[in-house]
Amino acid sequence: MSKRDSMKSIFILWFIVAPVAGIYFISKMDPKLFPSGAVLLSALLGLSAALAGMFYQRQTAKEKNTLDFQQKLKDDKDYLAHVVVLGGIIHSLERKQTLLELAKPENSNDSRVMSIRYVLNTWEQAANAIRHKLYDEEFLYSSHKSSVIDLSLHLRPFIRARQKKNISLYSDFSLLALRWTIKRDSFESQQTKKELKRIFRQLDKVKSGKINPTQK
Repeated sequence: MSKRDSMKSIFILWFIVAPVAGIYFISKMDPKLFPSGAVLLSALLGLSAALAGMFYQRQTAKEKNTLDFQQKLKDDKDYLAHVVVLGGIIHSLERKQTLLELAKPENSNDSRVMSIRYVLNTWEQAANAIRHKLYDEEFLYSSHKSSVIDLSLHLRPFIRARQKKNISLYSDFSLLALRWTIKRDSFESQQTKKELKRIFRQLDKVKSGKINPTQK
């Protein structure tokens, strides 16, 4: 059940139970207090209606933002072209060595580096929006979990190398990928599971500001 459906059920139950309970308690009060009880019940229901309206407005805005991002991703020809470039790097036999070489500052203008940055920046921005509850994470998870998890794992040498200069670089993306991997609960191998646990420990240190910038 989606969050919207869950909250809808809660609101429906509340607006059924609250008036009945309120009327029952008012009936047990001193008759002189009936007007005050009625005003209090009316105010409570009015506040509940306002909160429900605010929730649905925020949820609708979040869903619209998410659909806009999804459509932008599909229509972005540059993104699709950069993904193709990344595919060539990821499926090469010398992937790790290539990524470490491309992570060097002197190669920052390499077209392949631009492709890596474009794709990672796209998802770093999306992860940041998810963290601030501007995007619907469940929707994006159902559509993009595999590609995000694969990008995080395959591009890890590049990300680690770049984080030596800026430890917070791509941290939102990495946390998102890790969270989705754990949620999917599907590990290709024991080695992958160990790698993810190590990444999690590093990210936890990033959050607390305790990580050594030279740590790999």
